[in-house]
Amino acid sequence: MGELKLLYDKIDSDLIEAKQLQQSLVRERFKDFGTAAISLMLQSSGHVGGDLVGYFPINDQEIGLFAIDVSGHGISSALMTARLAGYMSAASKDQNIAIEKGPDGTFYPIAPSEVIARLNNLVQSEMTTEHYFTLVYATVHLQTGKITAAQAGHPYPLVQRKNGDVEAVGTGGLPVGLVPDARYEQFDVTLQKGDRLIIFSDGVPECMSETGVFFDDENLVNFMRDWKRKRGPNFLDGLLFELDRFAGSRDFSDDISAILLEFEGNSV
Repeated sequence: MGELKLLYDKIDSDLIEAKQLQQSLVRERFKDFGTAAISLMLQSSGHVGGDLVGYFPINDQEIGLFAIDVSGHGISSALMTARLAGYMSAASKDQNIAIEKGPDGTFYPIAPSEVIARLNNLVQSEMTTEHYFTLVYATVHLQTGKITAAQAGHPYPLVQRKNGDVEAVGTGGLPVGLVPDARYEQFDVTLQKGDRLIIFSDGVPECMSETGVFFDDENLVNFMRDWKRKRGPNFLDGLLFELDRFAGSRDFSDDISAILLEFEGNSV
């Protein structure tokens, strides 16, 4: 019995360390670019999970944003998430699947629809796994507020205008890794000064109460309207608190993740 307890303690210790390593993939939870600011939230449902959110610089004017939700839970999902993070790393632009280098040495964004198609081909050809994942990938122009994005089975992003109005944007799309040579559409949206965009995993609207009721999109929209004056990490902390209150516990049944992009520049 004592040996079994030692084994469980060792496994638990390894899982705690794995969670710390996974959390370290989200290097900065808040970044102010001057004309825009990004806030990130990641809350795993267990020790490790399949959600990941992040961003990376493309050039002086543009950044990339991504939100990933790998199917399933646990170690295998977390390992796939870590591998995907390597494809969209901020550490090396030359190895980032979403960036290309021009003849003049300047880095340019690859179209979001093409980026997701490339990831789909990689999963189909190079990864021996039954996992698939949903994704929103977007490029953001920091001066104009123009966002070009593609969606692959992830929940529809929400844009909140300065006056508090909320609208869903996106094209839906198939999850990545299900169908060979799948094609993805992209869409554009422009933020004006005071507008913001939130991208979230399905763990947010599908957060379940003790009575089996989902938080759903309507509650999320109402929360955004009620909290329209809250900014940055305070807004995301408020959302996590609201989900905690709704579920009756922070022991969520699914991973919770979100990206909040707030635009303060002037549109051209």
